[in-house]
Amino acid sequence: MKRKKHTLLCLLLAAAFVSACAQKRKEGEPDVISSMKMNQDETLTVVANRKQIEDKEDFAKLLVKKCKDNSFQSVRFSTDYGYATSLNLRVYLWEDEIEGQEPVMVVEYKPVEWGRDYDIVHDPEKFQMYVDGELMENP
Repeated sequence: MKRKKHTLLCLLLAAAFVSACAQKRKEGEPDVISSMKMNQDETLTVVANRKQIEDKEDFAKLLVKKCKDNSFQSVRFSTDYGYATSLNLRVYLWEDEIEGQEPVMVVEYKPVEWGRDYDIVHDPEKFQMYVDGELMENP
């Protein structure tokens, strides 16, 4: 009888653990986990919150749009001193994959000419987008 109770308890604990892990990996909107600002240049760590990124260019455009719209769930960027003048986003699929892993993609959104007063919201035509070091034609 004790053995049955012990086995049942172990099965319940295992089910609870699996359920907790599944909840951690609930697919949804991409979100910022950390941000660092130097001058007006933003460096962000982003989780995609999905199993895979099918079209990296489209996903990069979505991330840049969320930065411009200031629409990430966990982070609101201060615009007291203006908007970002460049973006560097390191993207991971899940939050628990950040530690010790390489990002699944890197997005850079930077001005064609440095040293100007261009920002990502007011001067989008002055910016180029790179995904994993490759220039995208239509940012």
